[in-house]
Amino acid sequence: MSQIAAIARHALRTTLRSRVVLVLLALLLAAAFLLPAAIRHDGTPDGLIRVQLTYTLGIAGFLLSLATLWAGCAAISQEADDKTLQLLLVKPVPRLSLWLGKWLALLVMNAALLTLVGAATLATLHTKLRQGDFASAALSRARRTTLAALETRRAPLPEIDAEVRADYAALHARGALPPGVPESAILDSLRRTRLAQHYSIPPGASHTWTFPSLPAPPPYLLVQFRSDASVMGAGQIDATLTLASSDWERTQPLDAIPGTLETVLFDDIPAEVAGPLDITFHNPGGHNATLFFDPADGLVLRVVRAPFIANYLHALATLFLRLALFAAIGTTLGTLFSMPVAGFMSLVLILVLQLSGFIRAAAQVDRQAFVATIAPFGQTGHSHDGDAVADAEPSAAARAAATVFYYAYRGTWFALRPLIDYRAIDDLSAAEYIPPRAVGRDLLLQGLLFPAVLALLSTAVLRKREWALPMIS
Repeated sequence: MSQIAAIARHALRTTLRSRVVLVLLALLLAAAFLLPAAIRHDGTPDGLIRVQLTYTLGIAGFLLSLATLWAGCAAISQEADDKTLQLLLVKPVPRLSLWLGKWLALLVMNAALLTLVGAATLATLHTKLRQGDFASAALSRARRTTLAALETRRAPLPEIDAEVRADYAALHARGALPPGVPESAILDSLRRTRLAQHYSIPPGASHTWTFPSLPAPPPYLLVQFRSDASVMGAGQIDATLTLASSDWERTQPLDAIPGTLETVLFDDIPAEVAGPLDITFHNPGGHNATLFFDPADGLVLRVVRAPFIANYLHALATLFLRLALFAAIGTTLGTLFSMPVAGFMSLVLILVLQLSGFIRAAAQVDRQAFVATIAPFGQTGHSHDGDAVADAEPSAAARAAATVFYYAYRGTWFALRPLIDYRAIDDLSAAEYIPPRAVGRDLLLQGLLFPAVLALLSTAVLRKREWALPMIS
């Protein structure tokens, strides 16, 4: 352990003397202390909280990722280029201790900087909320709706298999089934149509969502929904929302703006609330518009699960563990390659992560649908004497290229999934509860398992390469 600690101290001093790392750290401190004063919001405390958390922590996480990758790449490769690594390797120092010392130095640096950024962000946020000249009612609501840790609950989808089968049988009896379309695709289309009918509310009608009973009565409940209207340009639509259990009921009037996420707060939930909760949305029909809700996400129930500070610490912990994996990746790249190559590969990794949304969406699409969408781009239409000729079916080469792209996206998604699927900062700004099990999962995967695999790979390379031999000119 003393060897690892000595290597970590030396690596930390070397890292803090790097000009690139110092520039990134200066930008990080500017993001923590100067950015909050420059960013603008929508004038509400909710908007201030979301913007402050998303931009400050998001930019800080990005800069820390860059600094960690760069410092990790330089931790071994730069010392090899400077011939200082050979002086260490001729001593009886285990190769694993060398890698662990470099990695732990980056963890210490990230822990200190993340603590500084986290404390500065939280202090600045509370200062701006106090000095923002917000109404006390708006501040109180923001502390319960945005500065909170809320669990999102969704109502089970209705059982409509019998209706879908009946619709399919009716189409088959009329001979109206589209030729060449698989039965599964037709059933899926009919299911979506039936669900859309279930979750549409014509003028004068109502719809009820039933949620399973809560384990304990919360101090308050939030109902969030987003709807679309059949009338183009419909503005505020008067409606009512009723929250009820077996022996309790509350009704609130509201102005639903189609396409906007609405949040309705139900205070003073009685302790005797028991059994399932019913949420009924009534459309009086004043605008003669039918309202449409997404079956899975159109209306949700949000329940407070923990204090905001606990959620905040969970988000910082997951960010730290993400940086721990970046440190392991960077140190391993510096072991495998020279500094220029390792730095280039780290920049490619950052670029790939910036395209994570596209990669995730492409990887989760069905292969046939992906190929059918992408392959036509490999074909080029042509015309003779101004007469357009319709594009032919995609060639085998175009379909093969699209298939290669599909598996490339899917392989990238699987290989980098712990990094691509990171959403802690977004969840924090959206007041989404980050459970301790999520932190535990990241600790197991990003803090222990993946670094252990990379450490073993680096150790094998350090043992195999003859680092101490002089270069032959």
